[in-house]
Order: sequence, then C-alpha cells, then structure tokens
Amino acid sequence: MTPERVFDMFRQHAATIALEEPAPMLAGVIEELARLLAESREKLPEETFESLVRIGGVLYREGNSQYRAKSDVDAIMKKSSRD
Repeated sequence: MTPERVFDMFRQHAATIALEEPAPMLAGVIEELARLLAESREKLPEETFESLVRIGGVLYREGNSQYRAKSDVDAIMKKSSRD
C-alpha cells in the first residue's frame, strides 16, 4: 500500500464524518488511538509505536489547544453577558 492510497482512504473517511464540534470528535480519536496503542504495544515494532505516539502527541496538543480556546471564548461570553 502506498501513502497516496492511505491519503485516499483518509479523504474517503473524512467525507463520511458528520459535521460536529471538532474538539469532541478529536477527543474521541485520541482516546481510540491511546486504546489501540495500549492493546498493540507488544505487537508493534518500537519505531512504529514511537511514530504513533508522536502522532498522538500532536493530536493531543491540538485538542488541548481547541479546548483552551473554547474555554476562553466561553469565559469571555459569560463575562460580557454579566456586564
């Protein structure tokens, strides 16, 4: 399988995902990746496992950033509604 074929698979799957808030969807993906990595740790080569952990780290950071941004906006909106 080629990287191009995998990108095609990503695109096909992305087209089936309902439009929803990205943070909850991303949180679910991060949880699923963590579960898969935990279950397959002994079966994966070290380099593959480390690559997947790096990918998980990027997803986690993005999800955390979105969560903080949403929390900041919520706080601003609450403050402005009280003023």
